[in-house]
Amino acid sequence: MEKIYSTAKVERAKEPWLKPVDSLVLLYQVLISLVVVTVDIPSDEKTELLSYHAFFALGLIVILWNFRNFSNPVIQLAREFYPLMAMLFFYREIGFLVHGYFDWTLDEWLLGVDNKIGKIGTRIWNFQQFYPPARLLNEFFSIGYSFYFILMPLSALVLYFRAPLSRFRTFMFSLSFTYYLHYLIFIFLPAESPRFYMPGLRESLQGYWVADWLQAAVEKNAFPGGSFPSSHIAAAVICFMAYSYFGKMRFPVLFLTMAMFLGTIYGRYHYFIDVAAGLGVGLTCYFLGPWLEKKWPLVFDEEGIARGRAREALN
Repeated sequence: MEKIYSTAKVERAKEPWLKPVDSLVLLYQVLISLVVVTVDIPSDEKTELLSYHAFFALGLIVILWNFRNFSNPVIQLAREFYPLMAMLFFYREIGFLVHGYFDWTLDEWLLGVDNKIGKIGTRIWNFQQFYPPARLLNEFFSIGYSFYFILMPLSALVLYFRAPLSRFRTFMFSLSFTYYLHYLIFIFLPAESPRFYMPGLRESLQGYWVADWLQAAVEKNAFPGGSFPSSHIAAAVICFMAYSYFGKMRFPVLFLTMAMFLGTIYGRYHYFIDVAAGLGVGLTCYFLGPWLEKKWPLVFDEEGIARGRAREALN
């Protein structure tokens, strides 16, 4: 009797089991582990962080290998979306490492650059001090800044369900590359942000429900030292890969994204130069990410390195 095979499963079996974004995540484990080994932190913290990254890398390899031929849509969704969860999860660790090499910050220099190019941030913050804005205005910019937490998963879901799978994977690779690049920059170029560095800006602006929620979220998760360049702005630029797939929602999404850009300065989270630098890094990664994904050599199939990708990387 002739056997009948699932076409989808056969096609999936031909794909590399370790894709570019997977090897990028694993490469970050190696790089950040080297940082942990060399930074000035207590030895017990080093051991804990190194063990954490080793177990994560080993567990990821085992899971990806064993799930390589699964056709269950829920498992496939988790397999494609885990890089998004991973990059956000590793953010908290940078707070322990950000002053592991240097005890200085760039804030004085960043503030000086801001003052030379128009004192945009300083003018806004001084106005807030002497003429407290309406709570409704504060709420609007809090909503804009908070949209960042929705923009990335929303863009990923839209691309996953509406765009070709290759487009979604390029987006995930570019977004992961952007975030991991920022994490390393934060360690070597620490900057606290206006709300941590400048007296009088520590207290959040009073709004309504979203402003209060945002204040609690920032107090719980933010750390002084991860300001320059703005990863929020850079990640938002990468999310423009999904813009054409939003349909009728693209204009509200664009409006809220612009409100987020403004809210980073209005809410005292970033200097203007942070936003400008984040925009520059984001645009660079927007165009570099797809090219780098195509050239990325660390892609494996069941027999080893996918030779076609390796040859292309060397050309």
